[in-house]
Amino acid sequence: MFDNDTDIPSQEEDFDFGKFLRIMLENWFFILICLVLSMSIAYAYVWYKHPVYKVSATVMVDDNSNDVSSAILEEVGVVNKKRNIENEIAVLTSRSQMSKAMESLNLNVFYRVNDGYRWRELYKESPVRLAFVPSEQCGPAVSFDLHINSEEAVTWTFELPGDEDETTTNAMFGETISNAFGSFTLTKADNFSSIVSPSGNIKTPSYTLVYRSTDNLTSLYLSSLEVEPARERASILRLTLTDLVPERGVDILDAVLQAFIQGNIEKKNQLAANSLKFIDSQLETNLAEMSSIEKQIQDQKLKTGLTSFDTEAEYFLSQVGELDQKISEIDIQLSFLQYLQEYVSSGKNLDGNAPSSLGINDPLLQLLITRLSELRSKRANELRLTKADNPIITTLDSKIRETETSLLENVKSIRSGLEASKKEVNVQLKKLESKVGAIPKAQYELLALQRKYAMTENLYLLLLEKKSENAIMLASTVSDNSILDEPRNTGKPVSPKESQILLLGFLIGIGLPVGLLFVYSMANSVINDKQDLKSAARIPFLGIVPHHKGMEKIVVTEKSNSPIAEAFRSIRTNIGFLGDPEKDQKPYKIVQVTSSVGGEGKSFCSINLAASLALAGSKTVIIGLDLRKPKLAEYFDLSNAVGASTVLAGLSSIDEAIVKDVIPNLDVMVGGPIPPNPSELLIGKAIQDLFEELGKTYSYIILDTPPIALVTDSLILSEHADATIYVVRQGVTRYHNLEFVNDLYHQKKVKHIASLFNDVRMSKFGYGYGYGYGYGYGYGYYSEQKPTGLLGKLRAALGR
Repeated sequence: MFDNDTDIPSQEEDFDFGKFLRIMLENWFFILICLVLSMSIAYAYVWYKHPVYKVSATVMVDDNSNDVSSAILEEVGVVNKKRNIENEIAVLTSRSQMSKAMESLNLNVFYRVNDGYRWRELYKESPVRLAFVPSEQCGPAVSFDLHINSEEAVTWTFELPGDEDETTTNAMFGETISNAFGSFTLTKADNFSSIVSPSGNIKTPSYTLVYRSTDNLTSLYLSSLEVEPARERASILRLTLTDLVPERGVDILDAVLQAFIQGNIEKKNQLAANSLKFIDSQLETNLAEMSSIEKQIQDQKLKTGLTSFDTEAEYFLSQVGELDQKISEIDIQLSFLQYLQEYVSSGKNLDGNAPSSLGINDPLLQLLITRLSELRSKRANELRLTKADNPIITTLDSKIRETETSLLENVKSIRSGLEASKKEVNVQLKKLESKVGAIPKAQYELLALQRKYAMTENLYLLLLEKKSENAIMLASTVSDNSILDEPRNTGKPVSPKESQILLLGFLIGIGLPVGLLFVYSMANSVINDKQDLKSAARIPFLGIVPHHKGMEKIVVTEKSNSPIAEAFRSIRTNIGFLGDPEKDQKPYKIVQVTSSVGGEGKSFCSINLAASLALAGSKTVIIGLDLRKPKLAEYFDLSNAVGASTVLAGLSSIDEAIVKDVIPNLDVMVGGPIPPNPSELLIGKAIQDLFEELGKTYSYIILDTPPIALVTDSLILSEHADATIYVVRQGVTRYHNLEFVNDLYHQKKVKHIASLFNDVRMSKFGYGYGYGYGYGYGYGYYSEQKPTGLLGKLRAALGR
């Protein structure tokens, strides 16, 4: 029987996963549309967005850390000459380095083609080439629109400075035009024929040309260049550059590397170049001195008539010549040390000083010069980014002063050694000079001039030898740095990443609708399906009334076989099981129809339930006891002047209030005029007398009562009813409305109550309306429908 105390699961569970799956299955088309839309947007974004590519290369920096001089520096406590990788990174990412690369490539004009739906950057494949000379008014970056009209003519579109409207100019290929931006000369590239169709039309006529100044280009690509160590504890750097055109990125990165290598070569050549400068100044002096001495020798020969020396004099010249050459070499070194000391004292750059090229092979001196040069270069670079009072600058100043002091002390030490060597050679010369006192005076004077000329000549020849050595050094200089991996394109674009964007599109396409449905399932407070009703209500389930699209109020007629009519016939059958036949000995049965709030269809259900009982042959009367808002008169198109309110108030008889045979076996007692005291009318003995009198004539008395959750009228009438039908409307009745009915059922305040699910749309989860009527009995016109197909079987499984 329906009347049982078996608890049905309530809505107190935190989350009904089955309900959530059913909602998703119900809205599978919405999820599919969202997925298709999201994936379409992802595909469109990947197709429309211009891809960005990454090019990379590696370069090895030679730190010269294994030479002997480095070991000497470490021994004396001076900082090692090992290259600082961070300094090399600073050089590679410096503005001057990138500017040199840009100047070598001539990339000031960018070419973009518009195919009607998107634009694409062109490089060497551009069908046109622009020779552009900017004016002073031209900004660092300006764009011009170009339309190729034919194989000979084009149209330029400009937005000139100060003009609000665009200016168009027609021109021919090869023609030079001028305006406020500068002068333009457009020529055809070798591949121009590729954009010309067989009929002579231009396939892609619209282009945008963007001019960027070298400074603007430098800023643009400097921001996309990254340099980092390729390995820990290794002097290998990896360079990466991003660009819209991979071939252009490769060329730019190659130009940066070439500028880096060439810069290192130029720095090394400065050593030899500055030495040549010193040597040339010495050669010029020596050549003038040689000319002067040669003239003196000629004058002396004319004066004395001497043309040759005797054997003793010749021997003297040969002995003295070797010592004079030694003195000349020492003098050159002393001169260079004086030159070096003046440079250090004046704060000049020492990049170009190479003591080793002039015979001063002191490794500590060379390393101190290099160290001082590096510190001053680093200070100059830092001053571009910070102020002189910055702690970094003050620290560098301190290191520079310490290195200068060490360098000057080393110069002083080397000079002392050279002067001692020169003094010893001079002692030897004096010993030789003491042996030539017997030579005649005239011959001695000529011999002295000849010796002086030989000394100057030896010095001149020595300088010529050093000049030749430095010239060879300039021609054979190689960089300390070398390119390990040439710049190359990494392949796939780094942006947009197609796989990630498509995956994101898929996740959004699935996640967004599922998330919305999840929020809907958690926030939805109305009963949407049979499972919701069974999980929220603790009362037995009577049946389902499908959605009715028509306007007629009575859908159960003698000949109707619609799903809704069959549903009421099935419910009519199930009413026979309401209550307990062994206890209910009355020859009639009172059935109360109520709901939680208005608008849930209780009057519609009560009318058609009564009609169904009447057409089955049971004498039935329906009474409108919703005295506050009577509806039966309107539904049956009857007068509401006399009805239940007038009978209960003693103003009319039962016979006067009943309308006979509205349909066969169905009589109607409308609600009547709205009384001022509805509840008091229902409490009195009159209501009991009414039921007893009607019970003599009718098998079923159907009561259309007010909402049970709003007023007490239905609760009062439930004491007289044999059964109560509680109407729940799909999408209208809220969960919290059922809590009140659950309490009444649990406290046994209402006898034999059962729920009726009203206005159920057939699309909801694909239910068949004969399915499951009677809380497990399955009575009705339809047998249980077996689902077909994978989706139908899945829905049926979730429904169960």
